[in-house]
This record gives sequence, structure tokens and C-alpha cells, in this order.
Amino acid sequence: MVRLFNCFFLIISIVLLLRVLLKKHNINEKEKNSDCFQIDNLAYKILLITIIIIGVLVRLWQFGVIPSGFNQDGAMAAVDGLALAKYGTDRFGTWLPAHLYAWGYSQMSSLLAYLIALFIKIFNFSPIVVRLPQLLVSIMGGIFFYLFMKDIFGKKIGLLAAFFVAINPWHFMQSRWTLEANLLPHFFMGGLYFLNKGITQKKKYIYISMIFFGLSMYCYGIAIYTIPFFLILTAVFYYVKKQINIKEILISICIYLLISWPFILTMMVNFFKWDTIKLPFVTIQYFSDSVRSNDILFFSKSIGKQFCINLGSLINTTILQRKDLPWNDITGFGTMYYFTIPFVIIGIISLSKVELKENKYLIFLALLTGIWTGLTTNYVNVNRMNIIYYTIMMFAVIGIYQVMTNIKYAKLLVTVMYIIIFIIMINTYFTTYAKEIGKYFYEGFGDALNKVESAGTSKIYITADAQGVGYAATSEILTMFYNKMDAKYFQGETNINNGKEYLPYKERYHYLSITPDVIDTTKDDDVAYVIMNSDKQYFNDDYKIIDYGNFCAVTKK
Repeated sequence: MVRLFNCFFLIISIVLLLRVLLKKHNINEKEKNSDCFQIDNLAYKILLITIIIIGVLVRLWQFGVIPSGFNQDGAMAAVDGLALAKYGTDRFGTWLPAHLYAWGYSQMSSLLAYLIALFIKIFNFSPIVVRLPQLLVSIMGGIFFYLFMKDIFGKKIGLLAAFFVAINPWHFMQSRWTLEANLLPHFFMGGLYFLNKGITQKKKYIYISMIFFGLSMYCYGIAIYTIPFFLILTAVFYYVKKQINIKEILISICIYLLISWPFILTMMVNFFKWDTIKLPFVTIQYFSDSVRSNDILFFSKSIGKQFCINLGSLINTTILQRKDLPWNDITGFGTMYYFTIPFVIIGIISLSKVELKENKYLIFLALLTGIWTGLTTNYVNVNRMNIIYYTIMMFAVIGIYQVMTNIKYAKLLVTVMYIIIFIIMINTYFTTYAKEIGKYFYEGFGDALNKVESAGTSKIYITADAQGVGYAATSEILTMFYNKMDAKYFQGETNINNGKEYLPYKERYHYLSITPDVIDTTKDDDVAYVIMNSDKQYFNDDYKIIDYGNFCAVTKK
């Protein structure tokens, strides 16, 4: 049914695209006041409040339950957040790190962990609390998106922007789980909003925008070559247009660097292989096993070949909306709904032709930054180039407005199209998708672990095959997450964890593939197991096995 609706709505949107292009209309003051898009203040407020309530409610419904289980990267941020909340260190004991250790061969941005630490301080540790920062930051980004579009194009387009972001699949999905990369587009959007206000209204807002851009550097590693790219372009462009001066640029640079210098210095330390720098208020770490440079075009063995691959990935991810990882989109809906792209085309063409008193150029600079990200980041997917999605939504909203104001009955037609597809998407998310996504978030691992922990055995053997054969690090971080493990216990400084005394961490927890040899070797020990469901065959009748989906808790009878 979804495919049928997609095809039907795509045909309609292409027909609307052709009609608008043939009419050769642009956004102007006359169209802003068009009779086909009249709305009084009371109706506007009612519609806006209704949109906000619906948008927030669908994001809150069964929040913390769907997606079931927990993503390993989110669990890692939570474990480090718990350590930061308790001790001011990451789980390894590093004092106030500017950047996190992650999986050893890579690195992880730190802002999410610090936000989680703050929420743990206020609400204590739980999966829902750990997911709250992403939800609230996403809602904040949506509000900035609405305000930005209203400031530039007026309240009617602002209302459309609120509607579009409320029902957008990408925005909805990423708000409900935890990944540090998904903070970036929202902080970037906040920076855009205040930068626009600073350029068009009061200059002090430019300095506020630098706070958001500075914090963006701690959201995702690609910020090192995307945020400066955007800021340099913007500074040069508006200096040439004489809308900002050298003094304002220098003050902005100072504010930006005041916030972002620890992250920038961390990247320099790792690029030049300097030693770790420990300061009283921050630690700049060197990660000896980092391979993150392999993700950047300019460090590729064949730059030309990789550029072509990246271009294809960029097109597939944005325009074609090809199927991405299960946690980034729902099959059949894409990131923007497939029939949105014709409206995006209308928006780009319309905005490129029109002259406005308001400032439209930030949108094109943001688009250029998104394209730059896609071309310079190898093998991009949705979360790797999520900085572009607010910009795509901007053009989509402009295009939808063009159609609604230039074609009779289009306002009702397009609204009904999006409401129908949104209802189908929400229904899919909370039913069939909810049943499918759990296996990717290790659903049942936490229940199995809690069961064996309650058995009170001295040792626990945990499958290393949760993510794939031999991925012990994933099982370890999930164990630490569900166990709310004390960082001091993990580091071996104490045998006390959550108020109870155990064997030292490395003696109590063992992460390895479960085989008959492992079971035979440990059969005389005081031990319990967390295993994959497929490993049940190795245990005889001397063991009690409790199923939790893909995982099982195993104890001796």
C-alpha cells in the first residue's frame, strides 16, 4: 500500500512541478498575500499550537520503548555520561575529555555524553533519561527551523515549516534514539537562526550564533571540516556585501574559538601525533589507534575514484533516498518522503530567481555546506551527512508554498497527501517497524543480563557475538550500560559496584564466543551465561535457559 501511495503522490508532485515551472512564478510580496493562502491571527495560532502538540506527542508516544533495546554507540555515550556525572571523567578515568575514546580504533564526540551527564545528575540513570537529550535537542532544532523560515519568508511559510518538520520522517526517527552525530544538525540550525537575526536585525545575535557553531564542533567529528567551511564562506560573502565588518568577524572568531579550541586542538594532536595534553579543566587526548582520517576524501588512496563514489552516495542518500540503515529510515518512506523531491526542485529554482528584502543567502550557503559534507566524507549515509536535511526541508517548504499559492486546490491536495503519508508512516513505525528494529538494538540483551546478575554467581560469561562474531567491545559496553557500572569498578580501583562487592571486573566478566569448549572449561565454576539464542544447543539438561528474543540467560539448575 505504501508503494502505491508513493507512486500516486510522486506523479501528482511531478505534475505540480511542471505546472509551476510553466507558470514561471516566484516568491514575492503579492504571492505572500495571495487570497488562496489567507489566514487570520487566531487561526494561525490554533494551527501552530495544534502542529506543535501533534509533533511533540508522536515523539513522546512510547518514548524509551520504541526503538526497543539500545544502540551500542548510545550506550557508550551513556556509560561515559554516567562516569562524568559521578567523577568528572570518562569510563577510563580521563579527566574532562574534549573527545572520547569510543571503540579504540575511532573516536566519539563528547557533547552528548556531557548532556547525558547533566540529565543523570537531575533525574538519575535510566534508558529514558539517556534518550531525553536527543529528544529535547531535536525539538529545539525544529523550533529554530520554524523561527528561521518565519523570519526570512513570513509567518505563512513559517507555518508550513512547522508542519513539515513535525511530520518529517528523518526528524521524527532520529529524535527517539541516542547517537552523538544526530546532535549536529540541530545545533547547526540554531546557529543559522541566530546568524540570520544578527545579519538582518541586531549584530549581537551573530555572537550568540557563534556559541551554537562552537558547540557544533563537539557533536560530530566531521564538524572539523564542515563548520569552518560554512563560517569562512559566510564571513567572506557578507563582508563583500558589506553586511558585516572586520570587527564583527574578529569578535565572532574569538567567541567561536573560545568554545571550540579544545576540540580543534584534539584534532591537531591526533593529526600530528602529539602527546596527550592534560589541563585542569580539560584533557586533549591522543588516540594512537584512530582510523577516522580514512573517512575523509583527502586522505583516500585514490581521491578521484573516491570522489565519484562519494558523489553517488550523496545522490543516493538525499535525492533518491535509497534505503539506509534500519535506524535511519523506514522502508517505503525515505528521509523526506519520496514525493517531496519535486517540491525541493521548485524551491531551489524559485529561491534562486527571487529578490527578497530578507536574507535568503544563508540557505544556499547551508546547502553548499551540506554538499561539501557529502563529497568530502567517504561513503556517506543519513547520519554522516545529516547536516543537510534542514536545508532540504527549507527548499521543500518553499516549493510546497509555491505550489499552494499558484495552483488552484493545491493547498488542500498537498496537505492531504502529507497527512495521509504521515499517518501511514506513524502507524508503520509503531507496529511492524517496532517489531523489526529491536534486533538491531540488541533487544533482550539487557533482560538476559539482569536475569543472570540476579542469580548472584561469581562470574558471568557473555557472548561476544551480539553485533557479529567476536565483537566483544559491543557486548562489554552493553553490559556496562545495563549494569549501570561504576567507572571505578570497571577501572579496577574498587570491587564495589552499585553497593555490592564482587570479584574484580576482569575476573567477573568474560566476553567471548560461547562454544562447547567454553562451557566444558567453566562447568565447575560458579558461573552464569548471557548467550545468543543460537548457542542454546551447547547446553545440556543441567542448565536452566530463559529466552529473551535473540538472547538467553543461562544458569545452572
